[in-house]
Amino acid sequence: MTQSANSVTVTGQGTVQTAPDFFNITIGIEAGQPTVRAAYSQASEALNAVNSKLQSLGVGRESVSSSSLDVRADTRWQEGTGTVVTGYTVSSNLTVSLRYDKGAEDIIAAVVDTGNNNVRLNGMTPVVSDPSAAQDAARAAAWADARRAAELYAQLAGQTLGAVSQISEGTVNESIPRPMKARAVMAMDSSMAIEPGESKVAMAVQVTWLLV
Repeated sequence: MTQSANSVTVTGQGTVQTAPDFFNITIGIEAGQPTVRAAYSQASEALNAVNSKLQSLGVGRESVSSSSLDVRADTRWQEGTGTVVTGYTVSSNLTVSLRYDKGAEDIIAAVVDTGNNNVRLNGMTPVVSDPSAAQDAARAAAWADARRAAELYAQLAGQTLGAVSQISEGTVNESIPRPMKARAVMAMDSSMAIEPGESKVAMAVQVTWLLV
């Protein structure tokens, strides 16, 4: 609480639960070969197979995006020579947006199977496509929290709340359902269910009331 010119300023927080309606998965493509050309060719083959499988399963191009393409040299220490290059690894990531009600489990299993050992499922992040309603509910809860605290401070000071003189909004970092992270070939099969769970949407508001 801060007081200035016979006023009270408090910060209220509000949190509501909302169900995500889709999620993003990150698919990692990785291939290691003795030469850059061979590693790139193998990675490209796996990547093209994954993209073709996604399209055949009805996943639109707008739902798939490439996020990285890296080439690294694999090395080892050799006595008398020092560090020597033993091969090259080419890696790339695809981000795919899927809805919980569109047979997502089967799509993921089919994609992982298509890419064989060159494909990994690196993570899954639930997403709320339109959080505005949940944000408004969180704002109302944050306002009620701020007013409750302000009324208590005013009562303790022997005064009452008057008009609002200032309002500023903030956000609160809240946890969302944990991403699923595992080796794709080992983790996924067609019987594994993917549940949306619930995400927390939190807002904060700082309000100054005049005291009368």
